[in-house]
Amino acid sequence: MHYAIVFVLLLSFVFGLGLLARRLVIPYPILFVIGGLLIGFVPDLPTLKLDPDFIFFIFLPPLLYIQAYYTSWRDFRRELRAISLLAIGLVFVTAITVAFVAHWMIPNFPLAAGFVLGAIISPPDAIAASAIARRLGLPRRVVTIIEGESLVNDSTSLVLFSVALATVMKPRGSFLGDVWLPGEFFCVTIGGIAVGLAVGWLVYWVRRWIISDGSQLALTVSLLTPFLSYLAGDITHVSSVLAVVSTGLYLGWESPGLLTPTIRLQARAVWDIIVYLLNGFIFVLIGLQLPGILGGMREHWWPHPYLYAVAINLVCILIRIAWVFPGAYLPRLIKRIRRNEPFPDPRQVFIIGWCGMRGVVSLAAALALNAYPDFPRSHLTQFIAFSVILTTLVFQGLTLPVLIRRLGVGDDGSAAREELEARTRMSEAVLEKIVEERRAEKYSASALDNVERIYRERVFSFRDDLADQLGWSDRRHHQLSVRRLHHAMISTQRHILIALRREGLIGDDVLHKIEHELDLDEARFKAGF
Repeated sequence: MHYAIVFVLLLSFVFGLGLLARRLVIPYPILFVIGGLLIGFVPDLPTLKLDPDFIFFIFLPPLLYIQAYYTSWRDFRRELRAISLLAIGLVFVTAITVAFVAHWMIPNFPLAAGFVLGAIISPPDAIAASAIARRLGLPRRVVTIIEGESLVNDSTSLVLFSVALATVMKPRGSFLGDVWLPGEFFCVTIGGIAVGLAVGWLVYWVRRWIISDGSQLALTVSLLTPFLSYLAGDITHVSSVLAVVSTGLYLGWESPGLLTPTIRLQARAVWDIIVYLLNGFIFVLIGLQLPGILGGMREHWWPHPYLYAVAINLVCILIRIAWVFPGAYLPRLIKRIRRNEPFPDPRQVFIIGWCGMRGVVSLAAALALNAYPDFPRSHLTQFIAFSVILTTLVFQGLTLPVLIRRLGVGDDGSAAREELEARTRMSEAVLEKIVEERRAEKYSASALDNVERIYRERVFSFRDDLADQLGWSDRRHHQLSVRRLHHAMISTQRHILIALRREGLIGDDVLHKIEHELDLDEARFKAGF
């Protein structure tokens, strides 16, 4: 009964805070964390102690998988150098810097424990980065780098975390002990990618086999996939995170030509609600952990823990900004890179440097210290880690929109141009096909005329949008009027449909069937079809 109450309360919090975030136009991860933080201090609420293994297995796989699934492999590969510098290089630099600062600043804090703290707080979070970056209309390249980094860096930080933690728990161990970190990292990285691709290939062929057996089986396989990939990585002792990401990237590339439209519509709807609820749960749970962390750190009270936290937060923020500029401009010393790549916009580079939001992986790694009671000053370590999560999510997340407006950084329109170009080419191909069908005389002339008129109008509209994206031509005014008129016609049909159902003239089965057709019709028309 205790867990039932907690579950209902979490659902209620996610609903209420999500509604408030929409009204306030604030990215919901930020408001969820703040809400969870405030809710955690409400007396007599049921307490919930999080198991880090539960977080890693229940929350992380589906959220990483679906983000990787919808990641553009073309853009990811194009920005692989920048992503690698952040996801590997910056994680190590952050962990090392934090380790030495913490060891120097905190009394009786071993250097190896500092590396544990650095590994915990070094990786920006995939979930937070995606949820915030995409809502702010950033250029595609910036979003690709931020999301790509957060997909890969978890593996780097978790390898470093496990090695550093094992070293701390050895009685007379020195950092790294007898473990060769580069070899460890290489093995779990390559192994994770290989396992993920193998699972992706297996799931792809299973989908081909069951695709004709109905959408329920296909949806079941879709939901099973991230957990299967994560478990396969865990069993083989490679990076489970990279296994999930590799599976998502592979299936995202291979699946468009395999799944039916019905399965895609249903899967998108199911995944949308799953991702929203998991995001909501995890960010509220992040906020709810603070009272327990504060309660366990009574022996390290005011003011020292807060001074340590402020210093470590500054290190995490400044080291990222200091890293991104050399990473963006030093490679241009190579002539081939300078010739083939545009000069990085310093405003965009700074935005990438400011997008260092921490989240679920840092939380789970910090909570994992509960299993090691002999870890030196574990409650203080957890408090500092939580402060970094809170500061980067709330402070950097809330100031990011202001910073974007001040710097004048916005969507570069490349995705919109590519979409219009694709729609134009598709419609032109249909017109060519109609010419072939006229010669074959398989269809009536009136049917072909009707279809040709529709697609010729689309071609004109898309070409006009491509030529005049920033202005309003007469044709765009015409198209807007047509869309508004069509929307009015659909609304009229909805009104009649609902009235017929209220009068008892049609049943709910008929209502839902026609309602779904109207939904698809409206969605197609809004998309230009």
